[in-house]
Amino acid sequence: MRGLLTVLLALSLATGFGSVTAEAKSIFEKTMEDQGISAWKKGDFKRARRWLSTDETAEKPLSWYYLGLMYENGQGGFDIDIRRAEKLYHRAAEKGIPEAMLAIADIHARGGAGVRPNSSVARAWHERAADAGSLKGMMLLAYDYAGAHGLPPDYQRARIWFEQVAATGNGEAMNGIANLYRNGHGVDVNMVEALKWYRLAVKYGYADAAGSEALLSRILDPAQQADASNRMLEWEILTGRAPDPNAVPAAAPKAKP
Repeated sequence: MRGLLTVLLALSLATGFGSVTAEAKSIFEKTMEDQGISAWKKGDFKRARRWLSTDETAEKPLSWYYLGLMYENGQGGFDIDIRRAEKLYHRAAEKGIPEAMLAIADIHARGGAGVRPNSSVARAWHERAADAGSLKGMMLLAYDYAGAHGLPPDYQRARIWFEQVAATGNGEAMNGIANLYRNGHGVDVNMVEALKWYRLAVKYGYADAAGSEALLSRILDPAQQADASNRMLEWEILTGRAPDPNAVPAAAPKAKP
């Protein structure tokens, strides 16, 4: 806190006594937790440790998560301590912090430091994060159900989670759906539907889908390609990403007499 007051005093002196700049007010209005997280994101881990270890932040779940990261990675002067990191993650996860849930999942997926790899436990935490609204959790869970990490696949559930993420405009999830249709996993093989999703994936920024999109574009005939394009447009209209060409335009408001 002394460092913060020094900054405020310096800014006040620069602008005249009794006058504090908007920048100083912005700094002052940040909570200690905000200061700590900001310092961590800038790579200033010692400062992050100081801010996140105060009495004010002692009961803040997001602070527990970031302290866990520092213990896990040996940052801010902490020795690497995976067990302590996991305890902090669990405390934060029980308070609904999805990033902490994913951190626990990652520890169990990788193993090490006395923790045995356990893909089933990792998937359970991916599911908790997904249920808490984490798009990353949804994506990882979709991969889990698609057979990642040697887990028994459940392609129907994989498609459901891929579709939820795809609805947000995520190209990687669109690519995941395309692969299901291309390989007949949980659905009938449908190359037109696969091409639709590969094209959507490319359009929404997932460059890795370009090779598959190009391959199917060479294989399918012009009518099938046109069908895929029409399906793309239907999906974009349905999700509000493209205007409906058949929509009746709204009537212009009548001029007042």
